[in-house]
This record gives sequence, structure tokens and C-alpha cells, in this order.
Amino acid sequence: MITMLNGKYVLTLQHVYNASKERVFLAWTKKEQLEQWWGLVGFTTTVEIMNVAVGGKYLFHMQAPNGGMVFTLEGQYVEIVQNEKLSFTWKWMNEGDDAEETLVTIDFVEKDNQTELVITHSAFAKMNVVKRHNNNWNNNLENGLLNYVN
Repeated sequence: MITMLNGKYVLTLQHVYNASKERVFLAWTKKEQLEQWWGLVGFTTTVEIMNVAVGGKYLFHMQAPNGGMVFTLEGQYVEIVQNEKLSFTWKWMNEGDDAEETLVTIDFVEKDNQTELVITHSAFAKMNVVKRHNNNWNNNLENGLLNYVN
């Protein structure tokens, strides 16, 4: 769902996984786990920096299939509540005029022995950018993470 808040676009996604909150949280916070599922189908992710602590930075490189372009994502962890919440800034380094810093907040909600992720990606200035992120998040969450934790 795409909404507006204070003149900026906000993307909210909800996905349910047949796994514990602890397992899903670790998939987001452990380098060796995140590298196994992060990115669009066919992409390979290398984590250069992943300091999961408030104020800690991350730097991910996503290699397109067949040695194509490398997309670089960087940010900083803003809030971490073990197995409950993860919040971090988000900025693509090679987006040209579309490069902007946004904020991702993930809530890990236990539901009937499953985990619901509620992802709020906010502060987008352009509709085309939020739509692209909507498609890419769904690709990543419905394929990579789903296959990894289930």
C-alpha cells in the first residue's frame, strides 16, 4: 500500500512466514544469513559492512545475473529491538537523480506460530521510485526470504 505523509510517499508491506520471529529476525541481522536470500531473483548479494547496532552502518552490493551491473545500498541502523523491530536508513549509491535517503522500519509480529513482517519504507519524494521499491520488495520477500526461512 502506498500512502502519503507530510508530502512524502510511504510504502507499507505485510508478509507472513512459517517461521519464528527469532529465525526471521536473524535472517535480517546476521551477515551470513542475509547474503543467502537478499536481493531480486537471480541477484547475488555481498555484504561489505553490516554492523547491526544503533548507529552502525551497512553496505551491500547486489550483482545482477550473468555479471551485470552491481547495485550498492548503504545505510545506518536507527532502532533495534531484538526479535521485534529493526529500523534503518536506506540509500542506493547508483540511482543518479533518483538517489534519496529513505527510512525502513520492520516490525516482527508473532501470529499463530508464524511471523508477520510489517515493513514501512518511508520518505520517498517520487512516485516512480516508491513503485519500483514496491515491486522489488515484493520480489525479494516473496522469493528470497520466503524460501530461506520456510
